[in-house]
Amino acid sequence: MPENTPPRRTVASADIVRLAELLDKFESADDPESEACKTAELQFERGLSELFEQCVKPYYALVSFAQFRGHVRWRCREYLSLQARRPPTIPPSV
Repeated sequence: MPENTPPRRTVASADIVRLAELLDKFESADDPESEACKTAELQFERGLSELFEQCVKPYYALVSFAQFRGHVRWRCREYLSLQARRPPTIPPSV
């Protein structure tokens, strides 16, 4: 018998990581007209829409999609910036 899971009201860190990777693929693409770039942008926008519909729209009526989109893009860029500043990890020697 499936358990009833509570509705999502927050955007998880894993969502930000996933969206940040997509954002990076299309914002820093060498060829912005490539199929891979366009696909990443489409997946990013679709992911944003899904999160907005699940986590925001039913609970926070005063937050518009444009506001949500701007905030998530900022959080994605913040994540990417922190990843760029991390020192590289050295693989363990065998």
